[in-house]
Amino acid sequence: MRIQLTAALAVTLAVGAVACQGDPNDPMTWAKQLKDLRNQKEALDHLANMDVERARPAVPALIALYQDGKRPEFLEALARYQDPRTKPIMIEALDYTDDDFDRATIAAGVLGDMKATDAVPALIAAAEKPLPIKSRANSARVAAIRALVKIGDKRAVPTLMKILTTSADEQDFLLNQRAALGLAEFKDPQAIPALIKGLFMTGRGTDIFQECRLALVRTGAPAVDPLIDLMHGKNAQVQEMATQYKFDEVTPGVIPKKAALILGDLRAKKAVPSLIGLLHEKAKGSERRYAVIALGYIATPPAVDAILADLKDVKVDPAERASAADALYLSGDRRAVPTLLEIAKSGYVKSPEGEEASDLRASAAIALSRIAGPETYDAFKELADKETAAAGVFGMALDRMQVAKECKDDINCYGKTLKDPSWTRAEKAAFAIAFSGNAKQGLPLLLGAMQPITAMAQDRYPVHQAILFGLTRLGTRDCKECIAKLNAQIAKDEKAVRLPGARDLLGETRVAEAIIENQGAGDVVAANTTAVAEEAPAPVAKAKAGKAGKAKRGKKKHR
Repeated sequence: MRIQLTAALAVTLAVGAVACQGDPNDPMTWAKQLKDLRNQKEALDHLANMDVERARPAVPALIALYQDGKRPEFLEALARYQDPRTKPIMIEALDYTDDDFDRATIAAGVLGDMKATDAVPALIAAAEKPLPIKSRANSARVAAIRALVKIGDKRAVPTLMKILTTSADEQDFLLNQRAALGLAEFKDPQAIPALIKGLFMTGRGTDIFQECRLALVRTGAPAVDPLIDLMHGKNAQVQEMATQYKFDEVTPGVIPKKAALILGDLRAKKAVPSLIGLLHEKAKGSERRYAVIALGYIATPPAVDAILADLKDVKVDPAERASAADALYLSGDRRAVPTLLEIAKSGYVKSPEGEEASDLRASAAIALSRIAGPETYDAFKELADKETAAAGVFGMALDRMQVAKECKDDINCYGKTLKDPSWTRAEKAAFAIAFSGNAKQGLPLLLGAMQPITAMAQDRYPVHQAILFGLTRLGTRDCKECIAKLNAQIAKDEKAVRLPGARDLLGETRVAEAIIENQGAGDVVAANTTAVAEEAPAPVAKAKAGKAGKAKRGKKKHR
């Protein structure tokens, strides 16, 4: 007992001794104790718990402490001040090794937050440092990339291009992903060739297609001509990859497919003749389906004419005709309504066994239900009531059309239906708002209905996709609330990417924001037009019931 009391007394006297040397609320009281090994931890803790500005006088003492031992925890103690006096030691700390990289990771973060343009050369060297693929020091390279993006100096663009196009056999593929996302922030046309190559790069069982797609969409119009060349097989670098990795054997048609998809994202009217031309070429894979969907997004009269012709042509592959049905509702052209109704009624196709199949009819019914107004309800109900082969799909289509019958032209009615427990009814409400042309009332309704992925059941994902479509259809770069809400959504959803389907949904949200940021008032589509398509167009599942409505349909975005 006596020994315990003596020890306690010693501790009390030691603390008292420190306090006696000055005011415990004065940072200099603790700054003086930093090199005393007995009191160092307590001094650091006190300074860390003080307000940054109140503690700032201790910065020189913290610098001196770090310089004596170059320990990461001492550099971390300086990080929160973002003090210009720390720049030299932060830049020096960027010189790291495979075994000693913690200080570089800390320093890169600080320099990025400080927007330290004078640190760009050192950050470039840190980002480009060759390392083993599985080295833990790759975290320093990632931190340097992030810092370069935060600083925003275009001297970083060639470095990001170099990292993006480096093979996964030579570096951690996470670096490629971070580089692509960084280039999306710069929106620099000089990066277009690297981003196009990145569309076809893979590593460790994953790819960076979504990140490169986002960067190309954010870059905007300068990407159109290179993508048209890509679609025509005129990109020498990609053609070399195609030969080396046997694209035509493994993923036939993948080059024009990806080019068409992004040209659709960009609403590239200039690409319409090339996309129509692709519909008349012999298909290698699914590229013609992507071309017809792209035409639906672009939605010029010649584009819609080509889609209608594709849907009506009985010689065209049924899966492609199903994509044409999707493209028609995406176009928003009301000429599509009678054609879709007729295909829903009588558009049977022959199965491989020679039997009449209703897949195309089901696709047409879904597309019709997304575009049609109340005037089509009675005709479709008569058809749906008699349906037996695709009763489930036709029933869900009728649910959508019931919403149009109930709400007619009342945008607030559609706004209330956005929260309907039935995802098909809520989805229809989002489409109706999108096609209203009423941005003043429609945008607040759509923004108010958005939810983080973690708060959504998976069957509500199509509703979120339809909301994104509506936002891109009505929103422009002047809608600051749209950008703010989408940024908040992205920040939350980035933490939920392990959920099934969440990564793809996050990708669509990012692209939707990019589309809105690129749109001026003259770019949005006029009222009384159509809705959403999926990233990878596919025919509706054979209609039996329930699930045949294709929850995935609607995966894209835009005007």
